[in-house]
Amino acid sequence: MIQNYLKIAWRNLLKYKLFSFINIIGLSLAIPSALMALIQIVNYYEYDNFHQDEERIVRIITDEKLNDGTITNWASSPVPLAGYLEENLPGIDNSATIVRDSKWVLSNGIKTKNINAIYTDASFFNMFNFPLEKGTYPVEPNSIVLTHETAQWFFKDTNPIGSILEHPRYGGFKVVGVLKHFNQQKTQFRTDLFVPFSSYLNTPDKTRDWSALNAHTFVKLSRGVVRADLDRQLSGVSGRISKFIKTGDQKSFLLKAQYLNEISPSKTILENDPYVQDIRSIYLNFAFQLIMILLASLNYINLTLARSMNRSREVGVRKVAGATKTQLVLQFLVESVLVSYIALGLGLLLLWFIKAQIHVSWLTWEIDHLGYLIILFFVFNLILGLVAGLFPSLILSSYQPVKVLKGTISPVGFGRIGFRKSLIIVQFTIALVYIFFIGHGFHQINYMAHDNENYQRQDILNINVPNERYRLLSNELSALKEVQQIGYTSLTFGNTPTQSEIKLDKNSAGHLAYFYAADRPYMENMELKIVAGTNLLESNSDSASSMVVVNQKTVEKLNLGSEKDAIGKPIVLNDTVTVTISGVVANFCHYDYEKKIEPMVFQYRPSSFKVMCLKTSPGSDREALEASVAAIFKKFNPYQEMNAQWLDTDMYERYYPYATMRFMGMQGLVIFVIAILGMIGILTYSLEKRTKEIGIRKVIGATTGEIIRLMSHDFVKLLVIATIIAIPAGVAIGLYMNTYLVFNNGISYLTMFLLLAVVLIFALGAVGYFSWRAAQTNPAATLKAE
Repeated sequence: MIQNYLKIAWRNLLKYKLFSFINIIGLSLAIPSALMALIQIVNYYEYDNFHQDEERIVRIITDEKLNDGTITNWASSPVPLAGYLEENLPGIDNSATIVRDSKWVLSNGIKTKNINAIYTDASFFNMFNFPLEKGTYPVEPNSIVLTHETAQWFFKDTNPIGSILEHPRYGGFKVVGVLKHFNQQKTQFRTDLFVPFSSYLNTPDKTRDWSALNAHTFVKLSRGVVRADLDRQLSGVSGRISKFIKTGDQKSFLLKAQYLNEISPSKTILENDPYVQDIRSIYLNFAFQLIMILLASLNYINLTLARSMNRSREVGVRKVAGATKTQLVLQFLVESVLVSYIALGLGLLLLWFIKAQIHVSWLTWEIDHLGYLIILFFVFNLILGLVAGLFPSLILSSYQPVKVLKGTISPVGFGRIGFRKSLIIVQFTIALVYIFFIGHGFHQINYMAHDNENYQRQDILNINVPNERYRLLSNELSALKEVQQIGYTSLTFGNTPTQSEIKLDKNSAGHLAYFYAADRPYMENMELKIVAGTNLLESNSDSASSMVVVNQKTVEKLNLGSEKDAIGKPIVLNDTVTVTISGVVANFCHYDYEKKIEPMVFQYRPSSFKVMCLKTSPGSDREALEASVAAIFKKFNPYQEMNAQWLDTDMYERYYPYATMRFMGMQGLVIFVIAILGMIGILTYSLEKRTKEIGIRKVIGATTGEIIRLMSHDFVKLLVIATIIAIPAGVAIGLYMNTYLVFNNGISYLTMFLLLAVVLIFALGAVGYFSWRAAQTNPAATLKAE
């Protein structure tokens, strides 16, 4: 039976070549994006699933409640927590703590590299399965274990065990082990090396600091312990440790359990949770890809129903011959499934092309369970074929033989507009809204990539400061004619800054504020707007370090009155240093457009300077200037490579990922092509049905223009209706997207108008062209049999 269905389906594909082409091409264009989303979903579910007893490993996360009622969900927890839990809670076999540090710099005397480090202890390697390639795990202070990739970078094929790598601040570290292809594993613990926790806990304060949520705590439960038991115990612990909180802004902590297999993808957006993808964004991306599948499926439904009259006689004859409705439904479903699998073949070819041409950062092509993924592809495609073909098959199989053979059956449609015309409206509305969505995304990304409103990005060259000799380096660099001014900072804008506690006095409530060590030239280079008071004092001033500049949010948070009232007021930093506010800058976005404005403090603190900021002359030859700067840098640091970035280029690359934008542009093009193909199919069918009408009209004197206007009138009306619906919907989606960006560029109505104009020009052009072709037919050829 199935073989017979396949033969009939294949013959129908060949018989209706244009419709088959449109259906197959539309689906094959939509399928790759959906398959990429499936790969992404499978990929994130494979994170950290290779550890022994993974079902017993739990991360302790923290809900931090502030005095103002704000609750922040953290993936991290206090450093002392792991030891406290293991000592005081039953049912825990093992505990481990990690602290990430992305600001390490190591050198082997020949090459220097910026390093991502993780502080941990031996219990971490007992809990998680990261095998060694050689050597041992680090135990002693100032010993490290490198990943295979880091060892290759420093030592190539030489055995690194026993070698010393120098840190400019912490001294020498002895390499005691190398992990086997660590970074090829799918894990949240991405790093370049591991350092013993004893190197981190070099001050007693860190072992007792319950206020700082900068550690990730993991515990391995005893067999038989369930989540309810652990949550109940953690609730009691939360109350006991809240009394250790020192920061006045914090009111209490609530500890929760998160199993290892729940971390990636995460159901909750957590702070301090790098390398973990939000499950909602993954499935939202998949939903967007399904929109393209939906549009292609609407093409199939619409075109199948359009030629329903051509197939009604076939259905009537089959029913007279004894075919049941179930058999007819199966016949039409086989046709739709066959179309979907042919489209899958072409879609896989397109997927291979996309893999070679577009490298999107969020997609990892290597899948551990490839067989599972292949089955998922084929099941997904089967469902796609069944869904696309179900409604047409039910409609076609419901025709009554008597009406069919008498010729009294009418085309599928209901209402004044008709079902098929409604599908065209829905299809073009979805296509326009999706294109508006992509256009708005481009608009906001372009704003973030080129933003000079919050701080100055143009003509700024940032150089990582290697050591205390930066002053000598600065003296020679300032002699370059292209260099206008040199400033210093602890961290450039665009990166996640450190936080300090600020309060009016040592007895008042404290608040967290972002802290930057900077000097006056750096503030001037960034062109920050001073709304009250003065900038930081000159570095040669004796009181430079005792004065700070804050933002408007700090004034509001500390209830200092107006910006002018805040000038000269003392505040306390980290319960130790009293400083005076010398100036107030306007609030601005300094690192994340999604984050709400928080207090900021700028202080002159040379011991914390890590970046040299060169303000260069506009129009300078950047390549020549970089070469001059590198030559001077090498003079003072002969064994270290210069790490320098142009700020505008760095921000552009960070916020405007070229491959991702190409991919988004490709999706917009695919949506547009699918919609146009569907309209061409319906238009062609409609014109074929009206061939004799066109011939008669030409015989009685109708001009080509009149025929084009008549034939295209209905389709133009449908496009107008779709446009009227899509414009407010697109604006609403854009406004909703902007709610996730504290700093945004609003709605670009010009962008929407240009996109709408392009779509309508091509759509109306297609309608006009095919109507013109129909108007050129010879009446004698179409009416000769009448």
